[in-house]
Amino acid sequence: DVDDVVALSIANGLSDTHEAELLAVVLDTAPVRCAGAISVLNHFYQRDDVPIGAYNVSTKNASLQMQSPLDYVNILVSQFPSRIQDSSQAEDAVQLYRRVLSSRPDRSVTIASIGIHTNLAALLRSPADAHSFLDGRSLVAQKVSLLAVMGGKYPSGLECNLEGGKSNLHNHLVAAQSSAYVAAHWPPESKIMWSGAEVGVRVLTGGFEFQRCVPAAELNPVRAAMVNFTGGPNRARFSWDPLTTLAAVRGAGAVGCTECSDCDGHNYVDPTTGANKWITGRKMNQTYLVLRDATAASMAINALLCQSPKAGRTPQLSPVQLA
Repeated sequence: DVDDVVALSIANGLSDTHEAELLAVVLDTAPVRCAGAISVLNHFYQRDDVPIGAYNVSTKNASLQMQSPLDYVNILVSQFPSRIQDSSQAEDAVQLYRRVLSSRPDRSVTIASIGIHTNLAALLRSPADAHSFLDGRSLVAQKVSLLAVMGGKYPSGLECNLEGGKSNLHNHLVAAQSSAYVAAHWPPESKIMWSGAEVGVRVLTGGFEFQRCVPAAELNPVRAAMVNFTGGPNRARFSWDPLTTLAAVRGAGAVGCTECSDCDGHNYVDPTTGANKWITGRKMNQTYLVLRDATAASMAINALLCQSPKAGRTPQLSPVQLA
C-alpha cells in the first residue's frame, strides 16, 4: 500500500526534527524494486547514508515467492534519483538487523514494523555471528526497547500484514507463520505496541492538506506515489503505517490514541490463517492502541509530510560498493 511511502516519509521527518535517528530501513517482501523505492525516498530526504536491508531468499527458512510490485514502485524507481535500484544492491536484512542492533546501546532501539514479519522472525531465529555472540532473541532482548507493529485487529480479527494477503497462497502461509512466531517469541524484556487496522482506517492523510504544501511539488516522490496509487491528485489514503511509525516515536497520545486499559494479556496469531485474538490474562509486555481523535492524528501526520527535507544540504550520490 502507498501508506508505506508516507510512513518512511514520517520516519525521515522525525529524524529531521531530531526526535529520532533513522538507523536502517528493512524490506520484508520479495519484489526487488521495492528496495529502490526505499532508496528514492531516503535520497529525497538526503539520507543516502542510511543502510537498506532486503529480504533474502537464501536466509534460513526464507521462502517467499516473487511478486510484482505496485505501479507506484516502478514510477519512483524509474523517475526519481536513488543510490540503489533493487534488492541486489541492498544488504541482507537479517545481517543488517544484527549489525545495527549490536552497535547500539542497550534498550535504545525502537522498531516500527509496518509490513509482514518475515525478517523479524528470521532475526529472532538467527544464531550468534561476527556482529554479536548473542542469538537473535537475546540480541533483541538486550537492544530493543519497543516494537511498534501495524498488524491485526483488536480485540480480534483478520488483517493484511499478519496474514500476508491472499493474492499468493504460499506467501500468505509464510507471512502468517512469521507473524505467529514473532507474536509468540518476542522477548518479554521488549515491549510490543500493536496498532490495529481499525485505527489507521479512520485516519486519512496525504491528500489535499499535504499536496497543497510547498514541499509537495511535482518532484516530490511522496506526492507522485500518492497520486498514482489513489488515481488522482488531492486524494487521501488510510494511515495504518504512518500512524504506527509516529506513535513509535512520540507515543500514543501524539496520534490521538491511548494504549488500551484493563487489557492485561497478549496477542495470539494463528499460524495458518494469520487471524489474531487478544488473550486476556496476566500483565505482559504487550498493549494495543485505541483511537480517540482521528483529526488530531491526521493533522500530526500531515504536518510532518508538509515539512521540507533538511535545509542546506545538497544530496550527494556515491557509487554502490559491494563486498
